[in-house]
Amino acid sequence: MCKGTQQFVHRYCLDHWRSVKEGTAFSHCTTCKAQFHLRVECLEDNLCRKMMFRLFVARDVFLVFLAVQTVIAAIGGMAYLLDKDGQFRNSFSDGWEHILSNHPVPFYYCVGVVVFFVMVGFIGLIVQCSSFNTNDPCLAGCRNCCYGWGILDFPASIEACLALAVIFVIVFAILGVAYGFFAATVAVQRILQRHYHILTKRELTKEYVVEDLRGCYTPPKMDPEQEQRLRTLQLM
Repeated sequence: MCKGTQQFVHRYCLDHWRSVKEGTAFSHCTTCKAQFHLRVECLEDNLCRKMMFRLFVARDVFLVFLAVQTVIAAIGGMAYLLDKDGQFRNSFSDGWEHILSNHPVPFYYCVGVVVFFVMVGFIGLIVQCSSFNTNDPCLAGCRNCCYGWGILDFPASIEACLALAVIFVIVFAILGVAYGFFAATVAVQRILQRHYHILTKRELTKEYVVEDLRGCYTPPKMDPEQEQRLRTLQLM
């Protein structure tokens, strides 16, 4: 029922729009709101769709992994610039850490990993505390904990301060690993759901084919069973 050139949309473009657009775009025109005449085609299980699904999921997971590695590399590069004379790196040359301290690249990469997880743990803790309600007893516990650290008498010696700093780093790094694992799990689930949803709808566009009415539009009459199926899938 669209006027002008839009009524001559390419079938590939129309099917792509039907597969990626949410709502009733699968069975209705998003411009004139007219319901499509859908012809039902019986299709066999498509191996190509499964391969594409795995390929797209692997691509997105790799991009997320690459983004994380880029952040870690940037942090490691900053640590290298701040430690040009190698004083910090050489301080680890006495113990078992000398294996890393003798090689700048893996050493500063490990520094980047530790700082990254500390940042994730710190940000995750802030986000979690900010998500609590003002009257939530958990938030009161967080405030008491933070207040307790604020009024704590820190030791004056440099060695004790360094030990306390190491404890902070270890605690936040452990929290960062936990939050990072949780975030990675959620991200992979979202990627799986997104691609499965889109590819499933793309296959459904081949099963439910939009008929070309050549300018003569009449309200469609669809098989009740097929119509119920599309309503169950929230595509109608």
